Amino acid sequence: MSIAQSPQTLLLGVDLEDVRLQVPNGERYTDRVPAMTREYLALFRRFGATTTFFTVGEVARRHPALLREIADSGHEIACHTNTHSTIDRLTPASLREDLQRAHEAFEDAGVPRPVGFRAPTLSLTEKTSWAYEVLGEMGYEYSSSVLPAHNPLFGWAAFGKRPRRQSSVVELPVSVLPRVGLPFAAGTYLRALPTPLIVLAARLHARHLGPVVGYVHPYDIDLEQERFMHPGINDSRFYNWLMYHNRDTVLVKLEALLNAGFEMKKYSTFVRSDLCL
Repeated sequence: MSIAQSPQTLLLGVDLEDVRLQVPNGERYTDRVPAMTREYLALFRRFGATTTFFTVGEVARRHPALLREIADSGHEIACHTNTHSTIDRLTPASLREDLQRAHEAFEDAGVPRPVGFRAPTLSLTEKTSWAYEVLGEMGYEYSSSVLPAHNPLFGWAAFGKRPRRQSSVVELPVSVLPRVGLPFAAGTYLRALPTPLIVLAARLHARHLGPVVGYVHPYDIDLEQERFMHPGINDSRFYNWLMYHNRDTVLVKLEALLNAGFEMKKYSTFVRSDLCL
């Protein structure tokens, strides 16, 4: 069966990171990761859905019991690097070291060794495509690290919008709106876009291009997070406002996708199925 014929599959990963640790003196703010993670777990449990939590190694070290709770609930633990380092800041050697440290954190937490990877900020581009060789060497089966569009930060427009194999690794690019290239089921964009547009875009993408691939973070649903300047936005007040905008809509939008007939799956389940390539 081809991708275009496959059911409406939703690969909606949770990027399990602690945004406080990416800002100066961030530990003075309250740790909200466990509470927000359990909000997602409650939603997924209500729909009988399973998904993938792309987890940073430092979160595994801080919250090993939380990782076991996620795994015991039937979800997959994948890797989001050890300390949320973008790929452009790494070399093949330092990426191997980074992943090994994350693997040790997962092992210490008592969860399975990951077979999936997501680069922070979707920072895997044509210039850093050497990373696929490293991932393959370290036993990874898939990555979901590419934004297949032009973007001021990271983007790989020429990659294409369908999953495809890079070396021995299957890359699942994040789904984007046609022409404008915005990832409609991901983070800030999921919060900003109206629900009917998200559902329509998801249906069209699933019909013509395959699984809808997106992501959310713990902070995307956090209505009580203390205010601070988020990392990676060049101290822009407007972008920081966007980081807090519409957080109360995310769970409602995820429910709308699930009620629209999408089947949420673990990334590894999809990659190992005959629907993938």
